[in-house]
Amino acid sequence: MVISDKALMGLVLSLTGLLLIGHFSIEEPVLPDYLVICMAIVFAGQFYRFHPKYKQNNALTNQIRRDGDVLKIKNKSLHTVMAKGRSQSIEIKRISKVTVIDEGLSIIVDGNSSGFDFFLNDNAQDIIKHFQSLLSKQEQTLIQFEIIA
Repeated sequence: MVISDKALMGLVLSLTGLLLIGHFSIEEPVLPDYLVICMAIVFAGQFYRFHPKYKQNNALTNQIRRDGDVLKIKNKSLHTVMAKGRSQSIEIKRISKVTVIDEGLSIIVDGNSSGFDFFLNDNAQDIIKHFQSLLSKQEQTLIQFEIIA
């Protein structure tokens, strides 16, 4: 089912409006003010999450790209506040281990315990398949891959 931007925005605004009208029209409010504000923020966040631009920016092909001998990986846009950096460039020859989980990717560089963690939108199988498609067979043999389900 495809929902247009205008329909989704209308739904968010109408639900928020009904919530506010119901809250302020009753003599003794049922919900505290902070809860009404939190619910409005949740509605707005869901609108943003289902927006086509968000989906395009967070498509796996846009999150993990190869540029010469460097992989450019960026975090899911809702997690940029939590992550240290929005995107990271990693030389392929430095990658020693790749661990993949649903909606996540961990890369260990230079064979030690330092590395990078990324938040992605896809499941583990799709992430590892796309990641390996960016590498040559020779590069894949030098990297240890692990999928945690």
